[in-house]
Amino acid sequence: MIEHVLRAAGAVGSDPPIVVLPPDDPMLERQLQGRAVLAVQSQPRGTGDAVLAARTALGDCATVLVLPADMPLISAATVTSLLATHRSSGAGATVLTAVLQDPASYGRIERDAAGSLIRIVEAADDSGRTGPVEVNCGVYAFSLPELWEVLSRVPTANSQQELYLSWVPQSHRGEVALVPAPSGDEVLQVNDRVQLAVAEAAMRQRTLRRLMLSGVTVVDPGSTWVDCDVQVGMDTRIHPGTVLRGATRVGARCELGPLAELDSCEIGAGCRIGRSVLRGCKLDDEVEVGPFNRVRPGTQLGTRSHLGTFTEVVRSRIGVGSQVPHLSYVGDAELGDDVNVGAGTITANFDGRTKHRTVVEDGARLGSDTILVAPIRVGRGAYTGAGSVLTTDVPDGALGVARSPQRNLEGWSARHRGGTRPVADVAREEEG
Repeated sequence: MIEHVLRAAGAVGSDPPIVVLPPDDPMLERQLQGRAVLAVQSQPRGTGDAVLAARTALGDCATVLVLPADMPLISAATVTSLLATHRSSGAGATVLTAVLQDPASYGRIERDAAGSLIRIVEAADDSGRTGPVEVNCGVYAFSLPELWEVLSRVPTANSQQELYLSWVPQSHRGEVALVPAPSGDEVLQVNDRVQLAVAEAAMRQRTLRRLMLSGVTVVDPGSTWVDCDVQVGMDTRIHPGTVLRGATRVGARCELGPLAELDSCEIGAGCRIGRSVLRGCKLDDEVEVGPFNRVRPGTQLGTRSHLGTFTEVVRSRIGVGSQVPHLSYVGDAELGDDVNVGAGTITANFDGRTKHRTVVEDGARLGSDTILVAPIRVGRGAYTGAGSVLTTDVPDGALGVARSPQRNLEGWSARHRGGTRPVADVAREEEG
């Protein structure tokens, strides 16, 4: 959530923001280190006390913008507009407001007949009004140093014995400006898992709307999940059940899904991806990935390459026009251009201690059920026989075969039909 708020704050200035933290939160401190000035509120004594914790860090600033970290949908445009109103109006305090059907935990705005602010009543101190209510969103702009003088006069005689920042506007001797938020979604606060789910749904709708208006077809927005940082090219079509996460980048004219899952992938133009899971990989243009494949980090699929069905690829490069049609494992491998991998082929890349590389040169053909025991190289234009377990290199243009010769026992079936002993036992005796 705080990442979204930091982005909104970054729209109004180049100086790093000041983030007020509780004491002893090493995870958050590590996340923000070098990106924000950190101030610590030693005890949770209210929002006004949190601002006081940042006083030293603010130094001689003329204006301070205050954003709550639990409002992830606040936009840069709204924050910029609020600050512009504050500066142009000459107000000592400017407050973002919204009209909500369910005011929940928001402070209530009370105005006089002229529309000016009378006071802000915190939810815990409200008498229980119902229906549409204008609320304080918790986003403010204040002029300094007047803020510090007003905070020194704010009472703590309330139900929570806290120093409410919402008391500052109504206690201010100068003008107070009220700015309405453009939408209710922007001011959604997250205080529990229910509100988190509501905010995430709103963020998804916002993201999908942005994509569709940019020329992306989303067949069913209700069943499509796309993270806010995902970028998708024009005329790409996203089918139902598809999930795009992280910093995924998708080119133009792609076909994704149904039920495709991509996490932090780079996808070229004209790719087709079926019901498969891709993470941390790169696909060049016009790659086709069929259903039920798993493409793991460190993998690059070259232009016009193809994965069929039930294939796993990890830390490997598959060259231009190469095919891995079905039922294969390609790990720690370098497949050249125009390579065909037969069904059931496996690169045996792990010896129990170390991962080893497999290299298959351009134009090679791997027969079905080939096992390549790495480290190994299959040369340019070479072939492997189906069912081979290869442990040494195959030279360019050669055929590599490594399997036991076949034996046919004539009349075997007639001799043993109807016997009581398991057929496998009898077969072993005869072959022995």
